[in-house]
Amino acid sequence: MKRVIGFSIITIVFAFALVCFAGGKEASAEPVGEQVTTKVPETTTHKKQPTKKITLSTPKLKIKKHYEKHIKLDWNNVSKAQNYKVYRAKKGDGFDLIKTTNKSSFTDKKAKKRTTYKYKITAEAKSGGKTFTSKDSKVKSVYVLPKNPRVVICGECFVEGMKLFANKYRPKNSHFVYKIGISTSGMLNDNYINYKGNSITAIERIAYYNPDRVYFLIGMNEAKGGNPSNTIKNYKKAFKLLKKINPHIEMVLMALPPVGRNHSSGFASNSKINKYNKAYKKYASKTKNVFYYSRYRKLISDGAGYLKASGGDGGHWSSGGTIKVVKDLKKHSKSLTKR
Repeated sequence: MKRVIGFSIITIVFAFALVCFAGGKEASAEPVGEQVTTKVPETTTHKKQPTKKITLSTPKLKIKKHYEKHIKLDWNNVSKAQNYKVYRAKKGDGFDLIKTTNKSSFTDKKAKKRTTYKYKITAEAKSGGKTFTSKDSKVKSVYVLPKNPRVVICGECFVEGMKLFANKYRPKNSHFVYKIGISTSGMLNDNYINYKGNSITAIERIAYYNPDRVYFLIGMNEAKGGNPSNTIKNYKKAFKLLKKINPHIEMVLMALPPVGRNHSSGFASNSKINKYNKAYKKYASKTKNVFYYSRYRKLISDGAGYLKASGGDGGHWSSGGTIKVVKDLKKHSKSLTKR
């Protein structure tokens, strides 16, 4: 009797095990994607990160180029800054945000020619949802030069030669104003240029073109005296008069050219010419929008500083030398615009 009862218990346990085994096998055969999972309730909470105050130094703004559609702004990298905001204003107007960037430079390609703009920038950083900004940089004001400025080349016989021999090489949108034997005083006071039936001065003729830039090659007829102070005074008067027409006008004083070793008595010596050139350079270095241009001299002189490309009298230039000068003047004008 005991044996029968024991056998029955074993049979029941074995059957129960088979049922459990079959159930587990059946569960494992369920298709992927239909498995039932139990989510464990999240017990953690996301804490808002604390705000850390960020102190940003004031950026230092520089304007590298300022011609039409190409106002290049540069500034220093500010420690901890994440981006920078660039602001622009026309003269007399308020500032508008024109760019947000993480770089330390920006080129304003929408700047219009012959317009004065003001620029400033601020550095910016964020922490814990709060934005920190630096103080505004110093405001920089700039006048936008046209890509092809109106240019006048004014002078004496050398400029006449430019028109005769090198007219096609001159800068785009340029004009010649010249008179043989002209002096800086005569440029201001003598009515010897015919314009629309009237006799006017050279400076008045220049003003009619309303130029952005004027090249002057005058002084050879004055250099024999060896005293450049009066010549500089006349250039100052000319500049003052032209600024009334265009406050942003640029004057370029061309260095007087060298003369040959055996030049005629009608020309000053190289030593007196160099004295004038030093005075021109000094005046240009101290005066805004006045430039000194002497590079062309190397194209027409020998290694010792005497005129090589002579027209025969040791003072005037040959046609080939004139072409070289005008080509270089064109390059100089482009570099001056894109400075």
